[in-house]
Amino acid sequence: MPISRMQRVSIIAHHSREAEIVALLQDLGVLEIDVTEDMATFAEKPVISTEELERTLGEIRYCLDFLNRYRSEKPSFLESFLPTPFEVSKEEFLACNFNHVPIYRACTSLEEKLNTIRTTINRLSAHLEFLSRFEKIPVPLEDVGETRFTRSMLLEVPLEKKNLLLEKLNERGSLWASFEFPGRARNVVVFLVIHKDFSLTCNEVLQELGLTPVVFSQAFEGTPKEAVEKLQARLKELAKEREQLLKKATLYSRFERDLKLAHDYYASLLERRHKEQEIFHTRETVVISGWARAEDVDKLEKSLQVIGKEWVLLSRDPKPEEKVPIDLQNGPWTKNFEVLTRLYGLPNYWELDPTPFLAPFFFLFFGICLGDVIYGLVLALLGFLAPNFLGASESTKRFFHMLGWGGIASIGVGIATGSWLGDTFDYLPGFLSAVTQFKRALTLIDPITNPLPMLVFSLLLGLVQVLVGLLVSFVKEWKRRNYASAVMDQLGWFAFILAIVFYLGSTQFSFLKPIAMPFLVGTALFLVATQGRQKRNPIMKIISGIFSLYGVISYLGDVLSYSRLFALGLSSSIIAILARTLGALFGSSPYIGWLIGLLVALLFNVFNLVMSGLGAFVHSARLQYVEFFTKFYENGGKEFQPFGYKTKYIRVR
Repeated sequence: MPISRMQRVSIIAHHSREAEIVALLQDLGVLEIDVTEDMATFAEKPVISTEELERTLGEIRYCLDFLNRYRSEKPSFLESFLPTPFEVSKEEFLACNFNHVPIYRACTSLEEKLNTIRTTINRLSAHLEFLSRFEKIPVPLEDVGETRFTRSMLLEVPLEKKNLLLEKLNERGSLWASFEFPGRARNVVVFLVIHKDFSLTCNEVLQELGLTPVVFSQAFEGTPKEAVEKLQARLKELAKEREQLLKKATLYSRFERDLKLAHDYYASLLERRHKEQEIFHTRETVVISGWARAEDVDKLEKSLQVIGKEWVLLSRDPKPEEKVPIDLQNGPWTKNFEVLTRLYGLPNYWELDPTPFLAPFFFLFFGICLGDVIYGLVLALLGFLAPNFLGASESTKRFFHMLGWGGIASIGVGIATGSWLGDTFDYLPGFLSAVTQFKRALTLIDPITNPLPMLVFSLLLGLVQVLVGLLVSFVKEWKRRNYASAVMDQLGWFAFILAIVFYLGSTQFSFLKPIAMPFLVGTALFLVATQGRQKRNPIMKIISGIFSLYGVISYLGDVLSYSRLFALGLSSSIIAILARTLGALFGSSPYIGWLIGLLVALLFNVFNLVMSGLGAFVHSARLQYVEFFTKFYENGGKEFQPFGYKTKYIRVR
């Protein structure tokens, strides 16, 4: 059964057995604790503080983030994208007593020192960049400022304004002196010394010319060059100090395994505390309620017998108004395609799981879209072998296996259409002519020279999936006892579309002629008679029924959407042919032309594999979601998440 049969389970026990029962439930991992609020009339929830646990978890996460930031060797992209959990025994996991506090304090202290150094380096670097503009000025920086009778300043003056500045100052008075030094770009640096009585006049001149004295963010000693040398020396000291701190930070990576184990231990403990808050208490008892798979109820009951007799277990089937969690149970092959259902949304408990219906269609559609033997072989090897080397999670393995099966389908379609890296195998050397002949002998359809059969095949596949969608909808409505809708809507449209197919087929197959027209007329009249049944006026019922036949255009549009299968498969083959052509073109060059041609062909084929594989996945999934699911599927289900050990970095044996 694709969707597991669920039961509502309630455990009523003496409060002295609460801790043992909760620990047992977490260990078994078969019950999703989900209490109903109607229990509040005779019981109440406890108030349990989780602040200490949350603080501990936050500190451990900080330590792990710190180690990740300052580790000496960064993980590869695949390791970052698909981290591999390490296995521990249940005994080691439950006995975790690692004290993270000294490491947390050391990490925070190192982080604080590193941040201080980083801030200081940024500040000093800004000073260094600023002072380097005045490095050629032999004036001590402590001389820039005010004395009792004078005021000195540095001015960055564009060349075209320098003479104008001196002229204006000369016109206004003589209580000033200036010294000129080279500056950057088209600027000169003017060291201007004025008497304080000349300050107001000088300010007016500077304002007229749009000049502003250079302002230093802090006091520096010596000439700018000497200040720059001191800053550079200080930056070297800070860099050396930072390197020492970074080396010290990497030493704490030896605690990474212990920190990860402690993280998952406390995360599971926090999960337990949250679930304990969902347990109702009376004066003498506790009530633990939730959902379990029907086949696990006996296992749960037998496990409870080990801890004593102060409990009772009640179970019942779900009620129609209840929100029942979903646990998909598909076969080994179909399970690989559950990722498509989950991407769209899980079904609710009272309907069918679409995975067994979409799996063969997606498998075939993906193969048609990619449609090449060599591409399919590469994808199949990647999909089936890569998860073993990556140590991926179960869900990731299924995704890769789905791609692997798509590669298998591509191999089959490629053999039938004669696409082996496009037409590359038609240009093999003479001593490999047997391979070329073998390839041609297996070819059934050549979509390059004769595209019509492949287009018709794609449309027929679309027609079949649309009809299957209507049949699944019929079964779903029939199981819900909506007999009128099942027969008059789903089955009626199924028969009418099938009648159209028979009528079109009768032009090619004479044995269909005696039944095609009566079948078409009969199903059309059936729809006319039933599709307007909600109307009260008899005339409006007939008119609504007649207009309902226009719905066949929608089904026609759905079927035409499947032409994308043919288009994508054809584009994959054409780009592969282009790769072979470009490779041969570059390969005709002398000397290393063969190497350049090989690289060009390889790069084009890799690009084609990636883009065609992505297109095959996206468009095959789109056909399921837009053209197929809309016929019968209602999502909105909530995944079954039994109470257990909540782990991120480890796998408990």
